[in-house]
Amino acid sequence: PRHQIPGFVSSKFARGCRPGMISACSRRPSLHYSQLYENGVVDSGNNEAKDGSIEAEIEFFISDAQFVHLGPAARILTEEFYSARTNFVTFQIERLKTVLSLESTFPNNQQQNSLNGSSNIMGRRTLQRMIVACNAKNGEVVGFAEVDARPLSQNGGGVATPDAAALNDGTTTNNSDILRSYMYNLAVDRSWKRKGIASALVRACEQFVLDMHDSCIEKRLYLRVRKCNRAAVGLYESLGYEEMNPETIQLSKEDINSGSLEEGELILFARDLPLDPECQLD
Repeated sequence: PRHQIPGFVSSKFARGCRPGMISACSRRPSLHYSQLYENGVVDSGNNEAKDGSIEAEIEFFISDAQFVHLGPAARILTEEFYSARTNFVTFQIERLKTVLSLESTFPNNQQQNSLNGSSNIMGRRTLQRMIVACNAKNGEVVGFAEVDARPLSQNGGGVATPDAAALNDGTTTNNSDILRSYMYNLAVDRSWKRKGIASALVRACEQFVLDMHDSCIEKRLYLRVRKCNRAAVGLYESLGYEEMNPETIQLSKEDINSGSLEEGELILFARDLPLDPECQLD
């Protein structure tokens, strides 16, 4: 099951100690990400340098995932988290299980189901997003991430509350005004690592959380990372994430590691997302 940690919309994956590849994005969106964009060399949305003197090459772009992307995304996730302990046959089994898992929680699919009468599903799923990174030249999927902008805890009726703490029994408390969301299943094709894709996916997840809620609500984005994965830990630290004590959201270390299929301790990281400048002035 994908929901392993009480209070978390999680999965059997947590960024661990490997990646994958394949298929084409259906179309290039207006928003582009690359190291050039992050370093301020080019504007988003086109390949023109900001000084107008050169045309800079965009290596990849970020897009909302389409259903057709789930197969390539499953391959990336399977190679990231299972390649070291599978053979050809068991790898294909894990990949198929991952495809089915992604398809069962694909946000657009859930929204379509709601149109057919399951309105409660719609209410639960609209704040979730699957995001892909695509090769700008041929549209191949080269990275994947998921984010859930719902607070980590909900009341008994399933309605998200911004000031809810993540309690194991699903009840709420008003001891914090921070809206807590969760990012997971982030993986990049091994041939596309060290190109800024992971950073771009993280920033896209953060932007989704910011866009889904009132700009003046304090927001914190959580993730799990394997402590032994120094590269991933270093990446998240460079992006402003810090290790958090699980007890701050009334979880234990055992809760954080619940359902983990790999060796090594999982730790909780989080970052407080920036408020709108106008809110800070208030």
